This record gives sequence, structure tokens and C-alpha cells, in this order.
Amino acid sequence: MRQEEENRPLRIYQCEDTQDGILTAVYEAGISGYGHKYIRIAPIREGETESFVLFAEYITVVTDPEHARIVLDKVQSGISRNAYEYVMYALASNDPEKANLVYQFVTYGFTIGRRVTDAMQIPCVKAIFALQRRVRNEAAWFREILRFQEVSVEPSVLLAVIEPDHRILTMIASHFADRLNPERFMIYDKGHCEVMIHVPEQPWYIRALTVQECEQLDVLLEQKEEYVILWKTFFDSICIHERRNDSLQTNMAPKKYRTHMTEFQPEQQ
Repeated sequence: MRQEEENRPLRIYQCEDTQDGILTAVYEAGISGYGHKYIRIAPIREGETESFVLFAEYITVVTDPEHARIVLDKVQSGISRNAYEYVMYALASNDPEKANLVYQFVTYGFTIGRRVTDAMQIPCVKAIFALQRRVRNEAAWFREILRFQEVSVEPSVLLAVIEPDHRILTMIASHFADRLNPERFMIYDKGHCEVMIHVPEQPWYIRALTVQECEQLDVLLEQKEEYVILWKTFFDSICIHERRNDSLQTNMAPKKYRTHMTEFQPEQQ
């Protein structure tokens, strides 16, 4: 029996590179009983060439939000709230190994319980701790350095543009929704082509943009002054009536974050 296990081929679960996609793969791998050390999770990343492993067995995972929810619920109730936060921050990262790290971390967590977040001697725990810390730190930076510009007057709309390494919109949205509650505003994550939208007296939400919408928005960003009227049209077209306003001062803004900070923009002649 042991010899048969040793000869077991690697099983690779291919899934969408999304939170629900990865968590669905974690669910399916977990209930398979195949053996954790023979399992890998491989999110399919857009624009990247797939590398196939010789003799491996490939499983195509169909994203199921209910299965993803079950995994998160089990992590909270069966491990700890702290472990849940580790998983959520890790899933927001751009690390290509995040899916395997989450799977390994959750597997250990269900074995040793809440102690898993302190078990830094376990490689996957140490790695996921560092990963979630990087995401938290980047979100903290953007809460401090984010700047808004008024791009439409009637109605007034505020816009901020960010290009973070990680998907941090959900981590900064509530902060600005609270601070700018009376305003219509939008935070555009240029790198991930998605926006956080806030309309007064309504819950904020995050929306993925189409490629065409991203291209339209990029054109508008290049010529803000000339296209004031088109800004309103664009916002209306993606169901927005937002405005944003925020000018946080910081003397320690890293250069990589300065591209969209108004005080670092060249003066118009």
C-alpha cells in the first residue's frame, strides 16, 4: 500500500485565478482524499503560458462560490479568525504561489487548529505570514498616500488612480467611504482593471471593468481637462454617480506610488 502511494502521480487542480476559483480548488482537493503532498493548485493566469508537468494528472476546476464560502466558513470556525484573515490577505496578493500556500496553510490549520498562525517553523506558515504582511503594508500605504482629483463638476465626481502590486481595493474602500461619505467618487485600480465605486447614501461596491472600459478610462486620464463632459458620460455608462475627495499629506511616499499623486505631477504650462 505504501509503495503504491509512493508511485502516485502528482495531481494538479487548474482553476480560475480568482478568490472563489482558488478556494473551490482548495475544497475539491481537500475532499478528494488523494493525499496532500501529491496535490498542487495551479491558477490559470491571463497572458501566461501554461507549463505542463510530465505524468501529472490534471483536474479542471469549475468555480463554485458556495464551495468557496464553505472553505472560508470552515477556516473561521475550525481554525481561527486570525487564520481567516491570513487566507484573505494572501488571496489578494500577486504571488504566483499563493494558491499552494493557502492550500498547505489550511491543511495544517485543520490539523493543529488555531496554533497554526504561530507555527513559524512550518515553511508554508512562515511564507503566508510574510505574504499577508506585504499585502497589509501596501494597503496601509495607500490609505495614507491616495489622492483624489475632481474630474467632473456637474455632477461633481472625484477620481483616484492606483497601481498596486496586490488587489487591495477591498482593504481601503471602507476607509474612504467613511471619510468621503457625502461625495461621489471612484478609485481606479489601473493594473487590475477594476474600480471601487461610491455613491452617497448607497453601499460602495467593486466592479471589474471590461478591456474597452479600461481603454476608454485611460484615454480620459491622459486628457482630463479636455474631456470633462465625457467623464460624466463614462461614469454614467458604468452605472456611476460618484465623487471623490481626499488629500492626505505624506512626506515618505515611495517613488513607485507617486505616479498618480497630484503633488508629484508636472505643472501644466
